[in-house]
Order: sequence, then structure tokens, then C-alpha cells
Amino acid sequence: MSNTVLFTVQLEDALKHWSISGHEAVLQRTKVVDLLARLEILAEKAIEQLKANDPKYFKAFEPLLNTDFWTLDPVWKETDPKLVYLKSRATECFPEDISDKCMTQLLGTWNDYGLPCLVSSTCRNLMTAFGCPDYSISHQLLYFLIAELKKCSNVLGAQRRRESHVSFIVQDYKTIFCSNIMQRNLQIEDNDFPLHLHDLFVENIMVCGLAGFSEFYETRWLENILTWQETTDGCFGKSMKEPYKLTEHKRVKRREKLLKGGCSSHMTAVAVAALGGYLRFYGTRQNITVI
Repeated sequence: MSNTVLFTVQLEDALKHWSISGHEAVLQRTKVVDLLARLEILAEKAIEQLKANDPKYFKAFEPLLNTDFWTLDPVWKETDPKLVYLKSRATECFPEDISDKCMTQLLGTWNDYGLPCLVSSTCRNLMTAFGCPDYSISHQLLYFLIAELKKCSNVLGAQRRRESHVSFIVQDYKTIFCSNIMQRNLQIEDNDFPLHLHDLFVENIMVCGLAGFSEFYETRWLENILTWQETTDGCFGKSMKEPYKLTEHKRVKRREKLLKGGCSSHMTAVAVAALGGYLRFYGTRQNITVI
């Protein structure tokens, strides 16, 4: 998935609900408008590159590359510390290819004539499992976000339930996942942001920000993230000799590539999307309602 699209979606939403006033705010908004114009050109080029270099992956996740797919909830939510797991697994709950398969079943891109909202028992069990750590839980959350946007009412085996009731349960899962993701980010902060966890940290902000949890946009976290950015070309993850090839949970990112200059393609992508969320949050903060 091109996180350039997510950045674009969040900037568009920021401009739509821009609430900061004053002379300086007008200049800031003008810069955002200019950035969005340039970003739309870059997003189109990035999508074309993905289509040419990895056509199978492009076909599987093409719906997510359309800005119209994403709808951002204007009402912000808060996590609940009482929902934090008493114990989490020491290793990931499932590999990346299984996660991809489950998401393509929701999208309807699992084969040439696939119907959307297909939920296998394997995917349902994996995506609703509690106690999963790190990338597994962030992908569980992304799975539920996609299900919600596709209006898949059967994601919990509730085909015959009222859609409003299913939406309420989905929100419960999102709150559970982001409450535990918040706990993980606080642990990373308490440990002084270990280098090998920078990627996970910004991915957590990206996914829970998309899910509408305002607490992830901490100013102190933004200040740290900006110090991880390369000053010459603006990318992330350059300081890792072999970025994310082997994490403490032995999770290999199959599509990780080094960008020109040695930065991490994955960390740069999720950091860009996370920073877009920050801009959306602070650009509209005077209109924020938290539930």
C-alpha cells in the first residue's frame, strides 16, 4: 500500500476542516495546499512504479490506492488502559503473507473474480485473537479498518445481525487494539526509543491515528520522530545497516527496500503517513470532539 495516498487523504481532510486562524495560519494553510498539489503528482508516480515493479501486489491492494476508499471519522476517540492485555505473546501471531491474504479477501481481490467481504474461519480467528504483539496487532487493526470501510458486516460471523450492532462491536475491537498499541508505544518511549523499534513506533501512530485515536498525536513524540528524519533528503531509517531485516521478533518485511541514499522504504512510508496524521490533527484541533 502506498502510504503517500494516506498522507494525501489526511491533508485533504485537514484542509476541509482547517480551523486555525490568524496571519501565520493563512501562510501555513497555503503551504499545505502547495504540498498537497505536489503530493498528488508524487502519489500518481508512486502508484505507477508499484504497478510496474510489483504488479501482483498492486492488483491485490489497488482499492487502497484510491483516495475515495478512505473515510476519516471527524470524531476523535480515546484509548482505555483497562483494556491492556495482562500478557502478550513473545512472538508475532501470524506472518505478513497471511495478513495480506486476509485483507485481500475483504477487498475482493483474492482472485480475478473474487467477491468482497470474504471472511474465512482462519482469518476471523487470527484477526480477533487477543494478546498479539507489535506488527500483528497493528495489522489486526488495519484488517478491521478495511472491513469497516468495505461495510463487511460478516467480519465477526454476524451476517444476520443489524449493521449498527456490528459497527458497535467493530469499534470495541478497535479500542482494544489501540489501547494495547498505546501501551506498546509508551514502553518504547520508556526504553528511550530503541533504534530497531522506530519503525514499529511510527506504524502504530499511523494505524491508530487512522482509527481516530487522538492520544497518539503527542507533541513530544513528534519532536522525537523529526530527529529520526534525515536532514539531507527527508527520509527515515538510514542509520540501520540492514533496516528491519531481523527484528527482536524475527519478523522479515518482504517488501522492504533501501531507498536511494540508504533509507528504509517501509519506515519512510509509515512515517510520512504518521506525519500527515499529525498535520490533520493539529490543523483541525479547534474542532475536535473526543468520545
